[in-house]
Amino acid sequence: MAPKLPERYQTQVRLGRDGDVDEWLATDTALDRPVLIRSLDASASVERRRLYTEAVRDAARVAHMHLAKVYEVADGSEGDTVFSVLEWNGGVSIADRLHAGDTLPVQEFLPNASGLAEALASLHAAGVVHGAIDGGAVQFSAAHPAKLGAFGREPITTTAADDTRALAATLRQAIIGSDSTEVRLSQVFFDELGLPEPD
Repeated sequence: MAPKLPERYQTQVRLGRDGDVDEWLATDTALDRPVLIRSLDASASVERRRLYTEAVRDAARVAHMHLAKVYEVADGSEGDTVFSVLEWNGGVSIADRLHAGDTLPVQEFLPNASGLAEALASLHAAGVVHGAIDGGAVQFSAAHPAKLGAFGREPITTTAADDTRALAATLRQAIIGSDSTEVRLSQVFFDELGLPEPD
């Protein structure tokens, strides 16, 4: 069932579930644009509701081309639903692409990889730790810059260093198509270019 939202948001398609958060594609009728709605589970504790809205608000303070823009966050104080509204770029998460057996072309993805690293550095410079970066937190479409999002997830790490390691692992997995440690990134690069890897 679609979450109860302000009338300006018309939900269209349930995209899936991200932990205790439901994701919906919706239309912001006031501005006539597609948006991503992330709605926290109604059974979430008061503390979880607080932490969710706090994490989204923290992320909203930072602007970067490779961070998903936050348009709104509601803490449930004016209704039952705790939700956030983010930009929708039509992308698919890295996790979903890999699950479908679709790796990312290296030359297409490398500029986005460096951009995502810069975006994460911007968060950290503002004192914000994401805390739950993996393939599901990065949306990518060939037509748009890759975006780090999924703000408000239940954190599994607490430091900027943990974030950095998690992003590096996610980017590596995106390029080689798995979490195997036996495949070298250089091997993937040269294979894609049709060149032998130097000794």
